[in-house]
Amino acid sequence: MERRTFLATLPGLFAAPSLLADKQSSRFQYCMLKVGQQWSQRTRALIKLSFEVQKRCNIPIESRYATTALKDVARVNSPFLLLAGRGAVPAPTPEEAGLLRIVLGGGGVMLIDDHSPKGDDAFYKSAVAFMKKVYPEQPVPAIIPPDHAVYQSYYLLKKPRGRLNKKDYLEGWNMGKRTNVFYSHNDLLGAMEADQLGNWTHNMELGGGLRRELCFRLGINLTYYALTINYKKDRAFPPIIERRRRL
Repeated sequence: MERRTFLATLPGLFAAPSLLADKQSSRFQYCMLKVGQQWSQRTRALIKLSFEVQKRCNIPIESRYATTALKDVARVNSPFLLLAGRGAVPAPTPEEAGLLRIVLGGGGVMLIDDHSPKGDDAFYKSAVAFMKKVYPEQPVPAIIPPDHAVYQSYYLLKKPRGRLNKKDYLEGWNMGKRTNVFYSHNDLLGAMEADQLGNWTHNMELGGGLRRELCFRLGINLTYYALTINYKKDRAFPPIIERRRRL
């Protein structure tokens, strides 16, 4: 499919994962899950990321994010869910896990973003336990390989970045050739969050402007992946991508 043809079909794609929702919308919107005590600590990052997606990609997108409890996740008109925080998060009930599995299986993508400092693995352990309720057949996440479509969906990226520098890879839960859930160890949202005056809320552990830019590029790639999945893996793309990587 040509790029302009694909972009013309985006409004229809936005609504695809939300067939269970009461209200349909043709504009893309992020949705934060209200899970754990720290779920709202990085929500302004979604406002900034929405602005960058609109500016760079011209995707029709809501400037405000949505929020939902797990019990209402099937009623949210969003293909991109986020579970973020630090410290242990509670496991979903069987009913909540079943609803989330339906949403993800229907075309949704979820990012789990870890804000924890180095040495604190409570969030990671509880997130793995959380996802084990959703995908009992996948008790642990897999490391996302560097040739995964998420690193190619809009920008060509070599590795994931974040405010922290704990891991140089993403992890995820896959269903067939599709990754439904991504796990970022490095506080990706923290790197993108700014206050109402545009000042960055959190300092970067390493680097500065360039590293923040790479974080935004990863956020945009994740957004495009939620809308396009593996289209950059079509037969025409790999030779072009490999040639560009060598330049």
